[in-house]
Amino acid sequence: MRIKIFFLGLLLHFGNSASAQKLHGFKGSLIYTLGPDTSAIGNYELNGNEFMLTVVSMSPNVNVSKLKGIFFPDGQLMHVEGINYNPTGGKDSLVYTYNLNYARDTTSIETRSGTRSSRRKYPVKIMVANNLGGDAIVFMPALLANFAPKRVGDSVMSSHIVFNSARKFMIKKTGSQKLLLGSSVMGMFTIFLDKDDKVQSVDGMGTSFNIKGKAGAYLNIDSVIAVNVKQLHLHPRLAIINKLDSVKTTINAANVKIIYSRPSVRGRVIFGEVVPWNRIWRTGADAATKIYLSKPLYFNGSELPAGTYSIFTMPSPTGFTLIFNKQANIWGTEHNADYDLLKIPMQTQSLDEPVELLTFAIAPADNNGGVISFSWDKVKASVGFTTAP
Repeated sequence: MRIKIFFLGLLLHFGNSASAQKLHGFKGSLIYTLGPDTSAIGNYELNGNEFMLTVVSMSPNVNVSKLKGIFFPDGQLMHVEGINYNPTGGKDSLVYTYNLNYARDTTSIETRSGTRSSRRKYPVKIMVANNLGGDAIVFMPALLANFAPKRVGDSVMSSHIVFNSARKFMIKKTGSQKLLLGSSVMGMFTIFLDKDDKVQSVDGMGTSFNIKGKAGAYLNIDSVIAVNVKQLHLHPRLAIINKLDSVKTTINAANVKIIYSRPSVRGRVIFGEVVPWNRIWRTGADAATKIYLSKPLYFNGSELPAGTYSIFTMPSPTGFTLIFNKQANIWGTEHNADYDLLKIPMQTQSLDEPVELLTFAIAPADNNGGVISFSWDKVKASVGFTTAP
């Protein structure tokens, strides 16, 4: 079977296929950091079309995912099986098992946890899925880079299973040693390759994960688990929670409410790194920040009709632009500019004291309007509005 797959890979390599599969073995590790903290460490291994991943997540408790699988020659998933467990859990350490199979034009994913099980089917081939074990999804780029296009500018398209649906997934070669990889929900990861086209580092800033990864040699993963379990006992970690919050007010009979998740600074450089310059930002965390209006508001004379909208921001070193988008109920990385309704320049100012949690405010400004603002780290951005033209 492997011989057949090998020769099929050679045909794809020398043919006109957009992807260049290199059917040989390699292995290594990735270490991901979230600001100053290590968030996940894992080993990956590819032998022909067969792969293995072992991923140790550390936020806040130590959790391990072990999986093995088989790729189709184009990098899409034929079969995956694995387990997720807590190494500190004793006899109840197993969290769940999972199994993926593609057959008869359908990808089936089954998960089992105790006496409960779930089986879902999707009429597509896929490259990644959120429910295949903890942080395993962010370690897939180390394997999928092997199936990237040969030519700069070319793309490989597949699917990402998330929120019980299939979203478009892309691997695009953007430079001789650089890839863009991801989906609208993951966000787009920048993958930097070495001279042998193996992953060297991963930039996930501005994605749903906001992490950075560095590739290295294959690790003794049992030692990694043991060390982190010991550290957890000595120094328990706080969970990273993007608290869901809201702010509301009434100005001149207009009810205004903003619903958002509040990410924290956590020792990170926010603007220019966690929030990249000149890139659309969800202006919050997780799902898109939403604003509800019972009556129209006017920004610089432009009307924002009553209704519910998502809020995005385009930050730059020279200023911020607030964007109201007609798609309200979306994930924060799914911005579609075709649905932008208003774009408003914001006033920015530097704060003397940093604000740890992103904080929105709506305040009356005069008899005819108010100000919407958000503060995070040492930046405050605001925009005025009126309740009449």
